[in-house]
Amino acid sequence: MRFEEKLKNLSQREVWEEYCGFLELNIDEYMQMQTRLLMEQIDLMSRCALGKRFFAEQPPKTLEEFRARVPLTRFDDYADILLVKREEALPAPPVLWLSTTWEGGDRPFKCAPYTEGMLDTYRRNILAAMILSTSREKYSFRIRNNAKVLFSLAPLPYATGLFPGLVDPEIKIRFLPPLREAHKLSFSERCKKGFKMSLKSGMNQFYGMTSIIYNMSKSFSFGSGGGSASLKELAGVSPVMLYRLLKALYESKRDGKPVRPGDVFKLDGFVCVGTDTALYKDELEEMWGIRPLEVAGGTEPCLLGTETWKKDGLVFFPDNCFYEFIPEADMLRSIEDPAYIPPTYLMNELQAGEKYELVLTTLRGGAFLRYRVGDVYRCLRTAKPADGLDIPQFEYVDRVPNVIDIDGFTRITNREIDRVIELSGLRVSDYLAAKEYDADKHSYLHMYVEMDAQDERSAIVEAEIFKEHLGVYFRYFDSDYNDLKRLIGVDPLVVTMLPPGTIRAFEHSCGRILPRVNPKRSDLLDLESFRKTARRSGKEERP
Repeated sequence: MRFEEKLKNLSQREVWEEYCGFLELNIDEYMQMQTRLLMEQIDLMSRCALGKRFFAEQPPKTLEEFRARVPLTRFDDYADILLVKREEALPAPPVLWLSTTWEGGDRPFKCAPYTEGMLDTYRRNILAAMILSTSREKYSFRIRNNAKVLFSLAPLPYATGLFPGLVDPEIKIRFLPPLREAHKLSFSERCKKGFKMSLKSGMNQFYGMTSIIYNMSKSFSFGSGGGSASLKELAGVSPVMLYRLLKALYESKRDGKPVRPGDVFKLDGFVCVGTDTALYKDELEEMWGIRPLEVAGGTEPCLLGTETWKKDGLVFFPDNCFYEFIPEADMLRSIEDPAYIPPTYLMNELQAGEKYELVLTTLRGGAFLRYRVGDVYRCLRTAKPADGLDIPQFEYVDRVPNVIDIDGFTRITNREIDRVIELSGLRVSDYLAAKEYDADKHSYLHMYVEMDAQDERSAIVEAEIFKEHLGVYFRYFDSDYNDLKRLIGVDPLVVTMLPPGTIRAFEHSCGRILPRVNPKRSDLLDLESFRKTARRSGKEERP
């Protein structure tokens, strides 16, 4: 039966148990499923060239042997096979390939093959997330046939672009704008047109990048002059939406408050995806009158996890990947010392409150073994008895510290910054690069730059030139950069000039070396205080 038929012929509890039954697993049952699927994946890998690269002639026979013998990997370990799409070297034939940026665009895109089994798992799990997004309590949900869905997630070849094609055969959905039209529009044009269409016809569900949803919500308005709508704006509006709009405008004028999206739209489900989702969720709930459900994933891990009906923490799907976790201290040590091999822990060995770097083995014929995808999660709790949950819940923290992620659009390392500086020809002697947030919680790249400038005026001029060079880098290497500026309304780059020698003098004074990418916020504050003190004392800021 298609999902639509199940909704008609089965009880809500039966549908829930089929798609969301993984939430009923205890931790032992969860690990049993993980281990069984991992051994199936090892068997597939043992028969192909890619697997033999890691297994040699003898594949692991147990989970313990797998973790002891197979090294932790990165994309470099797969690039020669995946970038040229050598399908004969893979454990299962791919149905399609997805891609994403690799180290901020300095190298080719990363590619990930998706098998039929992986797509079946994705379809099943996205339907589970759809159920949970419309749920307010266990075993109860509201999914309508022919629902109007505003879809503002990245299109193919990104992983979120799989959603419409996989769900469409299961249940009829009216996407805003229609998929055939959406494919002809840029990402920003599609988001704007879909939102404009929803004002006329209404919408039942909203799926989008969290930062884009937040920006749309903050700038939401209908009617000019602070309380009246023109006839042109009302043209083509459905009777239901016309009533809601006029009612919202009347109450706005009466109470002297702005119209919020929740005054106009009555959503059944609200799903958001993005690296900074935790920053926005409370405000989005206030603006829309419904708490968004967060899902997590990516190109290599596919659809990784979803929140429950309580919308208070991610649960990882047990049939998507096999999961291992590197504790934060070991992750940081491995960044400082690339020769260090960090230990990993399994799902049943985690500690609540601790941060972990995620390590994945893709299942169902996927290509990645013990893969360091570069994401950091915090384990919120290892169980929640009040909800009958006996498996861990997580929140996304950020990329690993040596990568700067800006609202899920760009990923920058010191490798890319060094290259831009070299190509620019600017006289940069030292720098620090940090991910920071503005008053509206938008993340941006803050560069603290030292130049061999002879006077303050030339330093200011070169700062503007340096900022423009980095802007060129974004536009050239990252096709989403212009969408980032247009849709979120934020310039993702801020440059602060430091007198030559400031960073090294500060390091000398405090007795430690700062990482050039994402130093601690406390160190940046101390650096600023150090600079001001040195300026007031008239001392030259050199070691």
